Amino acid sequence: MSKSFDCVSWMRKRREEIDREDAGLTWEERSKKTLELVKDDPIWRRLKGRSVTALKPEVESGGSEKE
Repeated sequence: MSKSFDCVSWMRKRREEIDREDAGLTWEERSKKTLELVKDDPIWRRLKGRSVTALKPEVESGGSEKE
């Protein structure tokens, strides 16, 4: 079976392209650019106001949790 599309390879290549595009930008400039790119995305509009609280990880059986 041969793959017609390698999504991992594509994402790595795209990440490198984005890094080159963003070279020299400050964190703030990069953040603004990202927000501008997603501002009209329907999924982003639906989720942008949500926040998630991290849950405390469960202890695996046989172990003890240190705090």
